[in-house]
Amino acid sequence: MFVSASRAGSAGTGTKAEPFGSLQEAINQAQQNGTGRVYACAGDGEEFTEVVEVPGGVTLYGGLDCKSGWLWAGEATKTVLTADEGMIPLTMGGPSGTVRIEDLHVVAKPTTQQRNGAGVSSIAAIAHGTAVELVRCKLEAGDAAPGADGAAFTEAGIAGLPGLTGSPGCSRSDSERVPGGKAVVNQCGTPDDPADDSTGGYGGWSYPAMGGPGGDGLPLLAASGDQENHGTGWSSSGRCANGSSGNPRPRGAPGVGAEGPGRISMTGYAGVSGAPGSRGAPGQGGGGGGGDRGESLNSMDYLCYDGLHADRAGAAGGSGGTGGCGGLGGQGGLPGGASIALLSIDATLSFEAVVLTAGDGGRGGNGGDGQLGGAGGAGGEGGSVDPRTSDNLYDGCDGGRGGKGGDGGKGGGGQGGHSLGIAFTGTPPPLGGVAMQLGLAGIGGDGDPGHRGDTGIAADTLAFN
Repeated sequence: MFVSASRAGSAGTGTKAEPFGSLQEAINQAQQNGTGRVYACAGDGEEFTEVVEVPGGVTLYGGLDCKSGWLWAGEATKTVLTADEGMIPLTMGGPSGTVRIEDLHVVAKPTTQQRNGAGVSSIAAIAHGTAVELVRCKLEAGDAAPGADGAAFTEAGIAGLPGLTGSPGCSRSDSERVPGGKAVVNQCGTPDDPADDSTGGYGGWSYPAMGGPGGDGLPLLAASGDQENHGTGWSSSGRCANGSSGNPRPRGAPGVGAEGPGRISMTGYAGVSGAPGSRGAPGQGGGGGGGDRGESLNSMDYLCYDGLHADRAGAAGGSGGTGGCGGLGGQGGLPGGASIALLSIDATLSFEAVVLTAGDGGRGGNGGDGQLGGAGGAGGEGGSVDPRTSDNLYDGCDGGRGGKGGDGGKGGGGQGGHSLGIAFTGTPPPLGGVAMQLGLAGIGGDGDPGHRGDTGIAADTLAFN
């Protein structure tokens, strides 16, 4: 079967006089009619732009001058095959039998990023599952694309909720206590996971003769109690105290940088992304404010006395604001693409005067910064007093502000792409009869110190599992 790129789009019969315009069409016909031989033009206007699969049992002869009797044009003139960006122009293998190709120059174009941000690889050819003989061929891969950085967050994490106001003084009938503001819970968007909850401390109750303490904001982490932040209630030692602010929380752990060589398959090469950072912990809730009392120390001066009722409680404390939610971990950097001249999947290779050229591997993407932790919620106000009561009756005490949630950890850096002559699985390829020209390996993306992605490898051959 004879084929000429200058005949692309035209009907042909595969003869010298009426060659096919597509390499793949000529290969298919040669396989079907049992000859297994394809003769391809070379020279001006003879660049094939298509994705070609050559099965076992087919021989492709390139470098022919179809304007001068289809004679061999010499070592300097090759039939050129290329394909669109990101496509692998040549695949060799399949049914049993040897694939033999002479005087073919395969060019994989330089690449850009995928939609998801991973660097697209540039791979000239794949050989798989059979014997492949290459004679006076050149396989050339372009520069591969860098991986994208981990995407940035546009807003902080979920903010804390405000505490609730304590009940006003003298608001209940005789001898009934006045409740403080109820504890408020920030579930941080995951109701079924209490581990990331933050709770403001409840407001202290008020009794006729004393005020109750507020509750501590949660979570409490220190066994020694140094994170207790409730406000005390009124007692003989003095009036109530406001709740203290909740403690902010530390940043989440950084993500691990990309490790390992990646993997190869019939679809090409896939690099390794950096791991995402860990989520920050929720801020501690503010402490609940203490409650005040409604009568004097000797229980004879009923401060809430309104002419009808006497023994009433004072104003209760406000509850603490919840802590802000922890920020989400930063996204890992995406891998750079690899530049690979020949990818061999369990193939048996043979070379004669072959040149394999690889471009530069793509840089790995930097890990993204973690999301900022949410701000803590404001504390609830203490209950107010009835202006008709004694001047010696005080408002309940305020709850404390919730603590800021921890920022998310930075994502790990993505893997840098390789620059390889041959990437292979199975039997190591021979190095006789082939010359390698390599580019630069892509450097790994940045992460936190010690969390950079692996730099790619520039090598004549690299084995994959």
